[in-house]
Amino acid sequence: MKKENYDIFISYRRTAYDTANLIAVKLRHAGYKVFFDVDTLTAGKFNEQLLEVIKGCKDFVVVLPENALERCSDPEDWVRREVMCAIEHHKNIVPVMLDGFVWPEVMPEGMEELSSYQAITAVGHEYFDMAIERMQGYFKSKAKKPIHQWLGKVAIALGIVIILIGLGYGIVHHIAEVTCKSIGVQLTSSMDVMDNLGKDCKSLKSELSTLYNYNGNTADTLNKSKAKMDLLRTIDAIEKNLAMYRKTFPAPDFQLNSLEQYVLAYYKVEKEELNAFSAFYNSMLDDMDKLLESVRAETAEETISAIGQGELTTKVSGFQHYLNAFYYGYLGSLSLLPKSARKMHFDIAKKWTSFPNGTALDLTQEEYEQFQTKEMAIYEEELEQQKERELKSEN
Repeated sequence: MKKENYDIFISYRRTAYDTANLIAVKLRHAGYKVFFDVDTLTAGKFNEQLLEVIKGCKDFVVVLPENALERCSDPEDWVRREVMCAIEHHKNIVPVMLDGFVWPEVMPEGMEELSSYQAITAVGHEYFDMAIERMQGYFKSKAKKPIHQWLGKVAIALGIVIILIGLGYGIVHHIAEVTCKSIGVQLTSSMDVMDNLGKDCKSLKSELSTLYNYNGNTADTLNKSKAKMDLLRTIDAIEKNLAMYRKTFPAPDFQLNSLEQYVLAYYKVEKEELNAFSAFYNSMLDDMDKLLESVRAETAEETISAIGQGELTTKVSGFQHYLNAFYYGYLGSLSLLPKSARKMHFDIAKKWTSFPNGTALDLTQEEYEQFQTKEMAIYEEELEQQKERELKSEN
């Protein structure tokens, strides 16, 4: 058999065949030479061929449906053998997480490294093409277009020039809508993570409130001890969530070329504002880290002082005010985009519970800024009240 070299190897469970096959089709169309075992291998020593192909590829894509790693504790499991071969030969591994898949708390022995790679989430047909585009950004392989495809691109480019001459405004408007839809999906996906972060904050607030009820009550040490243990378990769970958010849902990286920036300006969307959104997203995760550190430190004492209790209450409240302000900024950015860019928002925002209700997407930028200013003013007032309480306690 003539040995062929491939750019990408796709590993998958049979339950994920349809998705894996679609990924192979999309990547081949994009110009990559893809190994997909069903239609690529000839007769012969099938198993040995698989491992040899992996050794010859630069990139290794592993498609992970629900419970994909359950059988990987078996040394003879083929997904395990393929992944281990890719790790051993230092291939660029790109996990693709399908609906229902979560990383197990304990990874199969020897495969722990797999969960450290940057993963792609491919859930739902509507955003599948965007996942494929993002995936290509992780590859070391370069797409190789056949000559007829390059000629086709040249012809298309010439056609676009002709159309732009006749329909300039309309074409630019169309390109802007396509670009804005991608921006809208990234913004809304990030806010979905922020909603989960808000739920984490509410859980922390609830456990603190329970502990406060027993604070200073020496007669009920059993319930106080239980409340503190519940709080520590909640902190551990939130820290685990933070690690997952950072790994699986990093802040959006708005890589925009000159044309995309130009068409976004049509909707008065500036790249600097998008970069600020990403920075705020990361700062909210960092702020939760700091909040958890403060709670751990304060509750390590046998009894929480009244001042310590007030400080923690103010910090938790402040986190929620910052989250609300971030939400209003998100609405302001999304409101600038066309309706096609807001579809994901309308699909999933109805389940959000961590943000203020009833704020529409048809307000002016000044009105959204007023909402943000109001949130921060409330927090500033709470900080002043806390300072006053501290001064009174010292006198």
